[in-house]
Amino acid sequence: MPIRRWTRVLIGVLLLGILAACGDAQQNEDVGIFKGIPDAPVAGTGNGGAGGTPLVSDSAEGAELKFAQASLTATTGTINLTFNNKGIVPHNWTLVKQENAQKAADEGAAAGPPDYLAPDAIAQTKTIDAAKSDTISFNIAEAGTYEFICTFPGHYVSGMKGTLTVTAGAEDTGAPAGAAPAAGGDTALTSNSAEGATLAYAETSLEAAAGSVTLTFNNKGIVPHNWTLVKQGEEEQATTASQTDAPNYTYAGAIAQTKMLNGAASDTITFQVAAGTYTYICTFPGHYISGMKGTLVVK
Repeated sequence: MPIRRWTRVLIGVLLLGILAACGDAQQNEDVGIFKGIPDAPVAGTGNGGAGGTPLVSDSAEGAELKFAQASLTATTGTINLTFNNKGIVPHNWTLVKQENAQKAADEGAAAGPPDYLAPDAIAQTKTIDAAKSDTISFNIAEAGTYEFICTFPGHYVSGMKGTLTVTAGAEDTGAPAGAAPAAGGDTALTSNSAEGATLAYAETSLEAAAGSVTLTFNNKGIVPHNWTLVKQGEEEQATTASQTDAPNYTYAGAIAQTKMLNGAASDTITFQVAAGTYTYICTFPGHYISGMKGTLVVK
């Protein structure tokens, strides 16, 4: 075969290969405005089974200070929320009781960068840059209407807010669907770390009534500690997963968790819990494995 004919054949093969590669690339591209950011589900997404209600919230595009979805719905129990920043300025997603919205915005502005944290928040993502996402898990035990806002300075007052409507449903606590709500409530507890450099809790067992529990954790040691409540059997999973979130070492699957505290600091949290036996641990690296754990019995 003449050389010119061979050249034509080779060029044809190369063109076919390039076209096939382009086709594969198009099939494998993520959908949505930004790669890797999922599109928002239809409002009113139902309970997602044992893993909880899955929700997606997006910021508005460009420099507009709004959420793309002004309202979301979920059922009581665990909620897994992914927040996508589709704008060009930093944003976060902060859930509060409606009466605490302005207070949370003020707290966030006062806390400053990087996350503009609001202590009164029920749940809060990190403050993320454009084209970034953050996923959080939290528990809502009480049906009602809540407000989500952005606590970056000036964003809430400019209209960056929305409502989350939570309807009654089976809580993600292992109770069967349709089970009656746990009775009791409003237990006040105090937990202390051991003093000095001892990696232990001063109280290795606590008791509470099912329902609402308010706990104050005091770090009486000289190294950082937190108080993290998990289902029994999840201790290793919690400590491993938390290592990727320095310096807070939070565990997304925790039933409740205080901030990571330096020596002589305290934090108070309120959470809902059903009857059963749970474990509380410190997720700072090496502390749980060294024996920093205790048992919470809920009746």
